[in-house]
Amino acid sequence: MLQPLYTAENCRIAYQLHWSLTLFAATAWPAIDSWRQSLGEAVEADGVRILEFKLHSQTTGQFLVSTKPEAAPAQIIRSLKGRLQYLLRGEIPQFWRRHYSITSVGSASNAALQGYVGRQVEHHPMADARVNHRLSDAQFHDPEVDLRAPRASAHGRFLHSLHVVLENVDHLADTREEWLTTSREMVIAVCRKKEWLLSRLGLAANHLHLLVGCDVTDVPRAVALSLLNNLAFAHGMKAVYEHSFYVGTFGPYDHESIRGKLREEGGDSGPVAGQ
Repeated sequence: MLQPLYTAENCRIAYQLHWSLTLFAATAWPAIDSWRQSLGEAVEADGVRILEFKLHSQTTGQFLVSTKPEAAPAQIIRSLKGRLQYLLRGEIPQFWRRHYSITSVGSASNAALQGYVGRQVEHHPMADARVNHRLSDAQFHDPEVDLRAPRASAHGRFLHSLHVVLENVDHLADTREEWLTTSREMVIAVCRKKEWLLSRLGLAANHLHLLVGCDVTDVPRAVALSLLNNLAFAHGMKAVYEHSFYVGTFGPYDHESIRGKLREEGGDSGPVAGQ
């Protein structure tokens, strides 16, 4: 059995993962001061940090959270609901309704990232016009994929959009047609097999950008590692990309817009340093 060349242990990971999560209670939320600090401390163990909280109605609360890359959206929901239920177990034995809504957000919106990734050849022009033409042919965009549209799971709505960046080993440029074609086709094949919604692939000479919609159970770190290992397989089981990657969330709105809205409406401010 082939062993993966890229693992969580041998890769350096840069990340910025933010989520807006709305949860629905079966009864009125207790006073925020009675649980806010304890919940914040408890969910840190699950790789979740509460940045903001807003009570929209007696039974509807919205969190803005940051997470570590090993936490899938479904795990974020379980962490917050499970640990708050535990804190309230004596006062409210059955606090939650089953529904939820979780949306990925980032420092840049979907519109901004679509434009940025779609202009990779312009951002990184080569001296030879023939190479620029070859790079242009290697780009990928599926206009039918709308990463702004929420999807449905059994008990809620979710939007899980990831921006993944991989760099060539030693940052070396490779503009050979066979290299570009192999990388492009493998990324498309992996996304199709995993049922990820591939919106854009931006291939530059020494790195690539990927905009993809994932399932509520997909782990951001695992998404990037799967891409790295499949690309290594496609290129002859060689570590052709660095043992590092960037993975970040994005959505229809950037996180500053959501944070500003929460504060404007009187949201409870927790720690604001993102992970």
